[in-house]
Amino acid sequence: MAEHKHDHAHEHHGHTHSHAHEHNHAAYVSNLPKFHKTETGKGTFYGVSVGPGDCGHLTLNAVQTIMHCPVIMAPQTKNGGMVAWDIAKAGISRFLELSFGSRMAEASDESFWAAKTILPLNFPMTKVESVQKASHRNAAETIEGYLDKGLDVAMLNLGDVSVYSTCQYVADLLKADGYEVKFVPGVTSFCAGAAALGTSLTEADTPVIIVPGAADSEQVNRLLDEYGTKVLMKTVRTLPETLEALKEKGFANSTSVVVNCGMPGEQMYPNLLEFETALLEAPESTCSYFTILIVKPTEETT
Repeated sequence: MAEHKHDHAHEHHGHTHSHAHEHNHAAYVSNLPKFHKTETGKGTFYGVSVGPGDCGHLTLNAVQTIMHCPVIMAPQTKNGGMVAWDIAKAGISRFLELSFGSRMAEASDESFWAAKTILPLNFPMTKVESVQKASHRNAAETIEGYLDKGLDVAMLNLGDVSVYSTCQYVADLLKADGYEVKFVPGVTSFCAGAAALGTSLTEADTPVIIVPGAADSEQVNRLLDEYGTKVLMKTVRTLPETLEALKEKGFANSTSVVVNCGMPGEQMYPNLLEFETALLEAPESTCSYFTILIVKPTEETT
């Protein structure tokens, strides 16, 4: 009889503990910064940066904005994946666990996402301008449907929303249509990559030049001749030509490489020789769309 009473008391304590966590979680959500309503009564569009891959790079502002917005959208790959969404989901889960403990986080995580509308956005990987513009307009019209109902919308973006982000094109269309747009900054892939390599991007008077993956070989060659640290992003399309150009210009030892920064299968190479060796030995795992080359100035270029 005494044993039964002990179990009951323990069970009651567990329920009290759980209710306390639920109360704390509800109190936290209710105390989030108040997102103002627009004068028109329409929703606000938020471009939210989620960082390059590691969910730990999700900022507190990003967490708060995602928790606030009832509609969450993210680009979807041709394979059906939503990388930015996966990062945000993992980041929110970690935040809830750190705030309320693992047991409460599991329950909160499920109910949190169930209360939101999660939608994929499709942006074809093409250089055909008319196709790109059509996909941007389709995304904007989908978003406007929710904004017109007074619902705030968060579009999740890898890295930082201000750096080569599809979100910027969609945001420009929304602004032109009279909707309020706000951006939440985040960690860029090249800053995270430099940190992972344990190196700096710039020193004293050294400029940083960011070379987009869409640049052709002629543009890449021209920018490599400029003084400063060069960051080459998403270089997979012109990788063979780029590697040859780097070696010809004497950057083989001053170029470091990060593949899949913060993502599963992250790899780091301190110079081109090690990177090219890995490409030959395991091309499928080494050659990735998310490849960053950080090219430091050599003594000859200073």
